[in-house]
Amino acid sequence: MNKSSTSPKISIIIPIFNTAKYLPACLDSVINQTYQNLEVILIDDGSTDNSGQIADDYAKKDSRIQVLHQENSGQSAARNAGIKNATGEYISFIDSDDEIDETFIESLLDGFTKDTSLSVCGMHYKRLASDSANDVYINPLRSRKQTESKKSYLLYLLAVDGRMYSAVNKLYDAATVKTLSFDTSLNFAEDTKFVYDYLAQKSGEPSFVLKPLYIYNFGTDTSTIKSSATIWANWQTSYRYFKKWLGPRPTIKEKFWLHMVHLRWRISFVRSRRRAKKS
Repeated sequence: MNKSSTSPKISIIIPIFNTAKYLPACLDSVINQTYQNLEVILIDDGSTDNSGQIADDYAKKDSRIQVLHQENSGQSAARNAGIKNATGEYISFIDSDDEIDETFIESLLDGFTKDTSLSVCGMHYKRLASDSANDVYINPLRSRKQTESKKSYLLYLLAVDGRMYSAVNKLYDAATVKTLSFDTSLNFAEDTKFVYDYLAQKSGEPSFVLKPLYIYNFGTDTSTIKSSATIWANWQTSYRYFKKWLGPRPTIKEKFWLHMVHLRWRISFVRSRRRAKKS
């Protein structure tokens, strides 16, 4: 990868809320990327710890970083502010209590060709409480079959594992992202809705980088199980979104994969309830 100034600018959007304990490691992993033509947009979403000061201090040391301070409005509103201010050709979202491998941006960009809609990598899943870790989403997935509809294939991806659920671990085309926004009325599965709104608009096929380049820290205040995941009505709301996303006349195969997504979510809901009871 040519890392000269003629390479495309990548906008990295990081919403921040009370993650001072983890923020320096997050930002160090970003500014030390092998791909250097970055624009790093930090949105301090009304933090009450010293996260905002940490962000300002990093901006003083690195001209690629800009900091936006706003009243607490939620992660979706913070990401939307980042999207509005982004000037790069591509966009990536990172959570402020996570980290990325030094080749994260370079590898995702290498995977983004003229026929790519979205570049997706695997995750290194760290459980902070037990000091254990494992790599996920590094197994290959089949490509879309010649006779398969785009929406059927995208629902297949949603049904087989969790790599498509989150807004992170991905690189997006900025022009398409700027026609969208995160739904601030949702507090559950808003990431998945955003990803699939994006994929419905962007031509091409998802590209998968089978390396655990996104380091997800499970066990921080923001990564523990949301109470919203233990309410079945929230899963049903997301299911209704996908029924509408499919359109009025889905094919038999599209309806099959939507059913499989619904079944997967029923299992995930039960697991969320069990984990919440143990915590």
